[in-house]
Amino acid sequence: MILIHATAYFLDQKYVYILWDYSHFVVPLFIFCSAYVAFQRKDAGSISFTQIFKRLRRLLIPYYIFTIVLILLFGFVLHKEVSYQFILNWLLLGSERDVGWLVVLFVYVIFLIPIIVRAAKFHLLRKFLMKTVWLIPILLLFAPPIESFRFMMWLPWTAFLIFVYWFTQEEEKRWFPWYALVLFTIGFFLSRFILIFNSHTLVFTENKYPPNFYYLSYGTVLITFLYYFHRFLTRKKLFTSWLQKWFDFLSRHSYSLFFIHFLYVYILKDLTNYRSLEWWGFFGVITMVSVFTQMVINKAHLIVKGIIPK
Repeated sequence: MILIHATAYFLDQKYVYILWDYSHFVVPLFIFCSAYVAFQRKDAGSISFTQIFKRLRRLLIPYYIFTIVLILLFGFVLHKEVSYQFILNWLLLGSERDVGWLVVLFVYVIFLIPIIVRAAKFHLLRKFLMKTVWLIPILLLFAPPIESFRFMMWLPWTAFLIFVYWFTQEEEKRWFPWYALVLFTIGFFLSRFILIFNSHTLVFTENKYPPNFYYLSYGTVLITFLYYFHRFLTRKKLFTSWLQKWFDFLSRHSYSLFFIHFLYVYILKDLTNYRSLEWWGFFGVITMVSVFTQMVINKAHLIVKGIIPK
């Protein structure tokens, strides 16, 4: 995601534009990682007020900390206009394609995962869902742009979540990766043809809100390939332990890093001659300072945790 948001300011360079566009599998990857872990839990099919409150707290506290810092940053550092409507908009999780849309999506996921797990216990219902739920993102290939996509984006993302559930159930079977790769690769090229035939843009970000089959199938193919490629490297001991530790760190803190890096994008874009860094320098600086900030936060959290008595 840092790569996408850093390269977005260098799209006048053709190869950067291609890199930016084809990096858009990261949102499905983000959702995949969260859902994959959730589906592995023994209590994935249960949901209670306590669980909902705990998960909402994990989602909303980082967002509102980010929002407060953002408002202060805009008002006192970047000297941008901070109106009442601007503040209210961010407090209410934004609108349209603002940062808050991802938070809203994760709120949907809290409720969708236990519903999918419970539905999967009924064989006929599971088969029905597996075969019909993908009709929603397929139909979206023919739909005009939807402005108020937040109210219905849970429908196509439910199809993707069902894929993740299927993935967790079948991943150890030899046929599964080949079946998934072939199935969704064919689907990707067919949906690409449909979009071209209907004179619709192929830019992934324009097929993302809400996601249609073109966007989701692309993400599914890349995720399946990367997952099994990582397993292959690990099994052959070609994936070094220090690199795995960095992957674990970035994965563990991906949600907070999502917000942290946005703050640095705003700061560097407005207070520096960021174009002189080139896209790779801009991306590198944002990544380094974001990771460093996360490490400082982790250290501070440990210190505070050690001071406050249990």
